[in-house]
Amino acid sequence: MSIFEERFSSRLRRDFTDEVTAAYDRCPLGPHDDKTARVVRALGNASANGKEIILNLGPNGPWGIGRITLGAPGNLFLMPGTFHSYEDALRRVFSLRRKNFLET
Repeated sequence: MSIFEERFSSRLRRDFTDEVTAAYDRCPLGPHDDKTARVVRALGNASANGKEIILNLGPNGPWGIGRITLGAPGNLFLMPGTFHSYEDALRRVFSLRRKNFLET
């Protein structure tokens, strides 16, 4: 299992290019090309602890971002700021997840 995880992580690091980020930023809801879709799926399937999620703060926005933090009140840390567009919130979550992935 560790060999599989190492190979998977290595491929994901190679796939996580500036082009993938630009493709996601252009159209966060998709459809995505194969490489971008692979990265998005991998980030979405990551462990819940430490994962950023979008929170609906009203019937049609605004949206906020929280980080799942086991042990925090409600197991959630609310991050500052709001977004008036769901797509902008998606872009920010993708950016945060990219940063976290590349730093680990």
